[in-house]
Amino acid sequence: MKHIRIILLTLMILTFPAALLIAQEDAVAILEYYDNDLEVQILDSAGAEQQFFPGFALSPGDRVITGRSGVELRLQPNGSIARIGENTTFLLDSLQGRNGAGETRATLGRGRVRMVAARVATEEQRYTIQTRSAVAGVRGTDFALVSDDEQDEAFVFEGEIIVEEQGTGDSVILGNGEGVTLDGSPLVAMVWPPERVAALEEGLSFATLDPSMVPGRSPEEPVSREPTEPEPEAPAIASPAPATAPVPAPAPAPVAPSEPSEGFGDRLFEQLASIMGLQVGSVTINNETWGQVVFQPRIQRGRLDLAFFLPITYSGNIFDGNDWYQPEGNNEWSFGTDQDWSGDTLGALSDLALDLALKIRYIQFADRGDPFFFKVGNVSNLTLGQGLLMRNYANDTEFPTIRRIGFNLGFDRQYWGFEGLTNDLNDPSIVGGRLYFRPAAPVIPAAVGLSSIIDRSPSSVIPTELPDDSDAALEAARTGAPLFLNVAADLEIPIMRSPVFSLVSFAEAGGLIPVVSESAELGGTTISSGVKTSALVDFNTGELRNFGWTLGVRGNILPVEYQLQYLNYDGTFRPGFYGPGYDRLRGGFAADAMRYLSAPNAPEFRNTTMAVAGEASVSILGLIDITAGYLWPWEITPSGSWQGSDNDELLIEVGLRDGLIPFGIQAGLEYRRVSFAATVAGWGSFSEANLFDANTVLDGYVMYPLNSFISIVARVSTATLRDSNGELIYDEFGRPRMAPTVVIQTEIGL
Repeated sequence: MKHIRIILLTLMILTFPAALLIAQEDAVAILEYYDNDLEVQILDSAGAEQQFFPGFALSPGDRVITGRSGVELRLQPNGSIARIGENTTFLLDSLQGRNGAGETRATLGRGRVRMVAARVATEEQRYTIQTRSAVAGVRGTDFALVSDDEQDEAFVFEGEIIVEEQGTGDSVILGNGEGVTLDGSPLVAMVWPPERVAALEEGLSFATLDPSMVPGRSPEEPVSREPTEPEPEAPAIASPAPATAPVPAPAPAPVAPSEPSEGFGDRLFEQLASIMGLQVGSVTINNETWGQVVFQPRIQRGRLDLAFFLPITYSGNIFDGNDWYQPEGNNEWSFGTDQDWSGDTLGALSDLALDLALKIRYIQFADRGDPFFFKVGNVSNLTLGQGLLMRNYANDTEFPTIRRIGFNLGFDRQYWGFEGLTNDLNDPSIVGGRLYFRPAAPVIPAAVGLSSIIDRSPSSVIPTELPDDSDAALEAARTGAPLFLNVAADLEIPIMRSPVFSLVSFAEAGGLIPVVSESAELGGTTISSGVKTSALVDFNTGELRNFGWTLGVRGNILPVEYQLQYLNYDGTFRPGFYGPGYDRLRGGFAADAMRYLSAPNAPEFRNTTMAVAGEASVSILGLIDITAGYLWPWEITPSGSWQGSDNDELLIEVGLRDGLIPFGIQAGLEYRRVSFAATVAGWGSFSEANLFDANTVLDGYVMYPLNSFISIVARVSTATLRDSNGELIYDEFGRPRMAPTVVIQTEIGL
């Protein structure tokens, strides 16, 4: 029961202040999307140009000027959205609730704008957009305005608005499908033909924001076309009553019950309900089935995204804290209470900090590529530079069995930028960074970058005691404790950027320098300690070893995103060295490095590998997302002969959204496999390999919604087997043993 009280207290502490902050959120206009940043200008109230990015918050007085680019805004907290068309000047005058403003006002200088105004039950929303006429939008209205040198136009897609001509004061009410032209003639509401509506919609269709998701889009109280003042009633003529008959008093009119007013507690509960998530079910860990209850609150405020992970994973009795799963031997709900505070204060403080940090799944501000961003916790799809050193690295491939506190931080300025990362703040064994420059910006946005990644302990995943039949290189790696130092330089040249077609060319070259911490024996050869620069450069011949380079292009053609590249590498180096499955394979990589250092001229290290790689992704009708990729390698031996390589790589990702399968079922699958062809064909050491071993990253799920807030979710993935001390278990080929992880849960969105 003590642990249950700790969980409830933690939940209250974590969610209450955050919900309170959301409840007090100020009104703001968020820049959600633009077609081309080079065709958009944002000026503040003083006329100074502002640096903007997706998620940028506009303030009253800001002016948006577009060229050949549309812009989409979202008003928070009410959820209204606006699409600003091309060649438009749009001034945000005020935001309702901001600095005491009673309505949201804007001025359309020229161009066109479409607005889908929200209807929020708790507060009357008022909107006015001014051209040469004032337009007052009512709640739940979807309308558009056009202003040019000759005339202004207004049209209503859904709802009603009032258009008032400023010069004369004349006004007209427009309903669904009606428009009006303000050119000096009398104001008359007309039903526009479909071709005219289609012409108006051109450039005003939302690319990212969804009008159907705007709160209360359909108006409940349309504006009446008749005067709203009640007409006077005619006096009733009564017959004279007898003098003795009393005149009865009129019965009092019934009083309609008033709507209960919303209090602070109601709004706070609504905010808590919107951020809370709950999962109840079972999970398979190391071939053992555990019960699991997980609270997963998530809070989003502007560009800040905060997700918690509060699990109770138990084998038999949920109320017995000693029966709960303890990842890597750590009781994450002890918060230092199981430590010796008097004898080891630093260790107790460390345990307290770790247990608190593990309650946060991630904290993220903005996105990679924005002027400033960071993420702490679960990090995935990390690519440094052009991906030669690190591509799609993830520290959460075995989450929640293994949980790490990753960190990713970046700055992107006009002339320079920087990105840094680590796999785990609690144990930062993998640390990397990239510094890049744009010397010819803004005329030529080409970037030159320098990257470096260090894995200071790749052999730390190798158990301290190995079976007698284990690979000898694993023993040498555990003894020698090599360190990996990867370095690279890259060049990126954007050639064309548009929503229809974009093209970016890139190149990158890099290599690997191992550093041996302790001398070790392998195959009768002593590998001395020290920095092994000769592994990168043969100083006798000047030849580069354990080195690779790539040339390629990427971009999009309409909805299809693509990447094509050619790669050349040799020795123990491989492209995307730090990939999605690196954490489970790094012990094997350390063994490969020791093999190389013991026999650098062995035939297996003298071949040069060439490869072509392609990847494409597309979303079809918003119902299915598909990504596919393949790296096809071949080797050239020192004698000049060509042969197949067993280091090919396959990628398949499929996501099925709501609406494609009956009953609202959604599903997804990610399958990444290194040495796919070798496993299928059974080449060499892969004769006994299978398609779901350590070279595979698998994650699949199926979700069936029982109703609008309860769903049944089944998820399957692969995870490494570990012993009671949390150490990996290897097979006789030096590969970690794998086991499926199956999760069946009931997800409840409160």
